[in-house]
Amino acid sequence: MHKRLTIAVAVMMIAGACNNDPAGVATNEVFLAQQAQNIAVDVSARADAGTSYQGWIRRVIEALRTTDDPEARACLAEARDLREQARTAFENGDRETARALLRESFLEVLCAVVEVFPNAPERTAAAVDQAIERIENFLGDREAPRIRAILAHVEELRNQADAALASGDKVTALALNLRSIQILHRLVEHVRDHHEDHDGVADGEMQGADY
Repeated sequence: MHKRLTIAVAVMMIAGACNNDPAGVATNEVFLAQQAQNIAVDVSARADAGTSYQGWIRRVIEALRTTDDPEARACLAEARDLREQARTAFENGDRETARALLRESFLEVLCAVVEVFPNAPERTAAAVDQAIERIENFLGDREAPRIRAILAHVEELRNQADAALASGDKVTALALNLRSIQILHRLVEHVRDHHEDHDGVADGEMQGADY
């Protein structure tokens, strides 16, 4: 009887320690991040085959199979050429040049997207804004400092995108909005792994996509 009581008390003490442990709070925030990430994925997947980077690439390639847009085709051809140059630079050990070329290639793909779908920046912006609103409503007054910090960063990216769009730079606006979506699509990893460079992670994933 005494042994059972001792075990029960020990279990209660461990449970209490977990409840007061910052790691327990962190675990709970990862769970909240999973729900928030699901919201973001759902929102971006609903808008006409998706407003993610992969969704736009897929639609551009499908559109170019049935329509002749020389400027869009030229953008994609340049993107593929830059990607090959990046691969060569990487094989030669010049990673800095390779990253710069991949960035240029990424922007050329977005050039094709904007050429075929001129309202892509606005539609993508609307998806990000809706995702943020729904995530904030989901969080309510829950403690989620890392998630809220990431949302604040995404909102700043949205402000930058709106400024770029107002100046007529649709490609930059789309790039920033897509970066926002990609960050929200990887919210769990950003929260769990304490990523510092959210933008770098998001851009690296998008620039590595096939097209």
